[in-house]
Amino acid sequence: MFGEYELRTQFIKLNDVKIHLVEEKDGLFRYRREDVTVVFKKESGRLSIVPAPAEGYGVGILYIDLDGRVLLPPGEEMEFYLSAPVEAIVTVGTAIVDRFNLSREKYALYGTPEVGAIARYWRSEIYKRKPDSTGVLKVRTVNKTNEWAELDHLVVYIKDSVMFYSPEKAYYPLIIVEFRESLKGIAEINNTGEPPIDGVKPTKEELPLPNFVMRW
Repeated sequence: MFGEYELRTQFIKLNDVKIHLVEEKDGLFRYRREDVTVVFKKESGRLSIVPAPAEGYGVGILYIDLDGRVLLPPGEEMEFYLSAPVEAIVTVGTAIVDRFNLSREKYALYGTPEVGAIARYWRSEIYKRKPDSTGVLKVRTVNKTNEWAELDHLVVYIKDSVMFYSPEKAYYPLIIVEFRESLKGIAEINNTGEPPIDGVKPTKEELPLPNFVMRW
């Protein structure tokens, strides 16, 4: 699914999305996906399809509603996985041919109507191992307080985030959720920019995003 494809006439399938690539005369190629058509001139190289963060209509944060609660004792750490929405970017050379969703699209208001922000919304079970979903998010929770910590949703900065991938799965960077005494029960979220597991490829330079204090 993710990776490079030879420039020749072929069908490419990503989940329920079907792409038709047609080689025409004089080195021209026609790319079709639903109502999207792009014609480009062949050059040396291949068609590349890699995952992208689920920014949708330009949102900068991802809101994942957990199907349950995570409770963490004082001084403890725990890791788990969530499913997550992702998009795909198709390129040839340095040109973007197409970008589309590989997951259902839904949005929610994070915060209050006065100072809130629109977020990409998703609901996920809590998994001890990698889920079967195309999009995967690995979370490490750290409780540095003297009280039990609780987590029932997660809000993560995703705009322009690096992604990681294997041929069949897309991964967000490792996400660290930290509870500290100074935050008084509020979690700080760190998109580390680091690969969540071994053996996956980055889509670009592996850089962290600014930490995010989850006030709501």
